Amino acid sequence: MIGTIYKREILDHLKSAKFLIGFGLTLAIAVAATVINAQDYGRRKQDYDAARRDLTGNKFDIWIYRPPEVLSILVQGKDRSLGSKAQVNYLMIPDRLTGYMPGARSMRVRSLSGFGSVDFAFLVRIILSLLVIFLAYDAIAEEKQAGTLKLALANALPRSSMLAGKAAAGLTVVLGALLASAAVSVLIMIFHPAVSLLGADFARILSLVAASSLYLLVFYMLSLLVSTAVKRPAISLMVLLQAWIFVVVIYPHLSVTIAENFTKLPTENELVQKKQAAFAPYEEEMKAARAKYFGSDRSPATGMRFFELQTTESRLSNDVEREFALKLSAQADLANWISILSPAVLFNRAAERYARTDIHEYERFMASVERYWKTKYIDLQALAYKDPSAYRKAGVPAFEHPAESAAEAWAATAPQIVVLVLMALIFFAAASTAFLNKDVR
Repeated sequence: MIGTIYKREILDHLKSAKFLIGFGLTLAIAVAATVINAQDYGRRKQDYDAARRDLTGNKFDIWIYRPPEVLSILVQGKDRSLGSKAQVNYLMIPDRLTGYMPGARSMRVRSLSGFGSVDFAFLVRIILSLLVIFLAYDAIAEEKQAGTLKLALANALPRSSMLAGKAAAGLTVVLGALLASAAVSVLIMIFHPAVSLLGADFARILSLVAASSLYLLVFYMLSLLVSTAVKRPAISLMVLLQAWIFVVVIYPHLSVTIAENFTKLPTENELVQKKQAAFAPYEEEMKAARAKYFGSDRSPATGMRFFELQTTESRLSNDVEREFALKLSAQADLANWISILSPAVLFNRAAERYARTDIHEYERFMASVERYWKTKYIDLQALAYKDPSAYRKAGVPAFEHPAESAAEAWAATAPQIVVLVLMALIFFAAASTAFLNKDVR
C-alpha cells in the first residue's frame, strides 16, 4: 500500500510544473551563488596573502591576520563583516579587527539575525523551504476537495499508510533537490583554483546538509499538518505562506528588536570614562614614570616600571572591553532565546557554526589574540629591558589559533538540532492525529 502511494506521489511531483520550476530555480541559484562566492573568497584570500607578505610588522607593532573561511562560500555568515586584521603592541590589547589594509574599525555589533547573503544557506532557508510549502500545501486538501480522498479510503486503505506514503514521497523529492544543489555547489568548490577543501571541511559540509534536511523536514511536516487541518488548498497555501513570513522574516527581526531594547549597552563615552576610572589609581605614578624615563633616568629598572604601567593600562582597558563584549553576547543570546521557535534562526545558527562564520568563531579568534598578547608578546617586550642583547636576537613569536573541531561544532549545535527534531515530530504527530480524525466526506 505505502509503496504504491509512494510511487504515485513521486511521479506526480516530478511531472508537476511547480516542482520543475522550483528545482530549476534552485539549481540556477546554487550555481550562481557558489561561483560568485568562490570568486569573492579567492579575492579575499589574495588580499590575505598580500597583507601577510607586505605588512610583516616589527617587534613592537605586530600584525595578526585572520584568513577567510573556505566554507563562507556556502554560508557567508559574518565572515566578511567583522574584520580580519589585529595590530598588537603593548599600548593596547586589540578589542576589534580592521580590514586587511588600513581602514575604519569594524562596528561593535553582534549581527543577530544574519540573513543578508545569497549563498547555500539562503537557498535552503528561503527557496527550498518555499518549494516545500508549494509541494505539500495541497497534499491532503486537494484530494479532499476533489473527492479522491474519500474514494481512496473507501478501498480499505489505512489512513496511516496513505499519510506515510505521501510524506515519504514529498520528502524524497525535496531532499533530492537539496542534495542535487549541494552536490553542484561542492563540485564547483572542488574544481575552483582558489579553493582547497580538507577532510574536516567535508565533515562540516555533510553536517550542513544534514541540518538543511532537518530544516526542510520541519516545513514539510507543518505543511502536511495545515493541509490536513483545512478543507481547501487555497486556504492551506494562504495559512502556510503567512506562517512562513512570520517565522522566517518577522519573528527573527522582532526578537532582535526586543533584545536590543531590553539590554542597555554603554556608549563610547561611557566606555572611555570606565577605562579612565579603572586606571585612575596608577595615573600619578604613570606621569612620574614617564617624566623620569624620558628625562634623565633611562636605567633598566625605570624602563621596566614604565613598561609595566603601560601594560597595566592596556590590561585594565581590555577588561572594560571584555565586559562590554559580554553584554553584547548576552544581547545576542537573549535574541536567540526569544527566537528559539523560529526554524530559520535555528538552522542559520547551526549552519554558521558548521561553516565557522558565526560570531563564536570571531570571539575565539579575539581570545587567541588576547592570549598571544598576554603571554608571548609581553614576554618578548619585557626582554628588551631585562636582556637587550637577547631581545635583538629574538624573532617575532608565532601566533597560534587552534581550529575548532567538527565534534565541538556538533556539541554546540545540539540544542538547535534537538529543537528542530522536536518540531518535526510534533508537527507530524499533529498531522497524523488530524488525518485519523478527519471527515473525508
